[in-house]
Amino acid sequence: MKAMEQTMTDMLTTRMGLIAALVAVDYVCVLLAVLADLRSGILKARRQGVKRTSKGLRRSVEKAGRYYVMLFAMTLIDAMVCGALLFVAAADGPLLPPLPVFSTLGAVGLAMIELKSIYENAQDKSDYDRIIGQLRKLLDDPAIKGRLLEAMGLKKPE
Repeated sequence: MKAMEQTMTDMLTTRMGLIAALVAVDYVCVLLAVLADLRSGILKARRQGVKRTSKGLRRSVEKAGRYYVMLFAMTLIDAMVCGALLFVAAADGPLLPPLPVFSTLGAVGLAMIELKSIYENAQDKSDYDRIIGQLRKLLDDPAIKGRLLEAMGLKKPE
């Protein structure tokens, strides 16, 4: 009986460590996204000759704080769900793998917001818009659309 208890304890410890590692990766990725956005904002201000002040930097810190409060709330939800799943797994066998789904989805959402902000700060945003416009025109062309569908195997050649 002692060996079985030790095995269960080892299994739970290993799983909890993996879950904690996944959550840590989520938090680090959000931090990297915020830092990348901060850098793009500073570069944009430098290009435009706008003075960089502590007020602007403070806004970035406040934004990061709001992000981490939301992410922490998601992590608490994950902790409750993962705890329940681990308890059920110990009693009846595994039902679902305990993964920090809410934290990961929250981190992905926050990173997407930061990517959009980086795009908005881009120097040649007009170039991006022009390229996207040209791609849309190309994809609307029936001949090109037909060739693409043929190349993907979704349409038979005529």
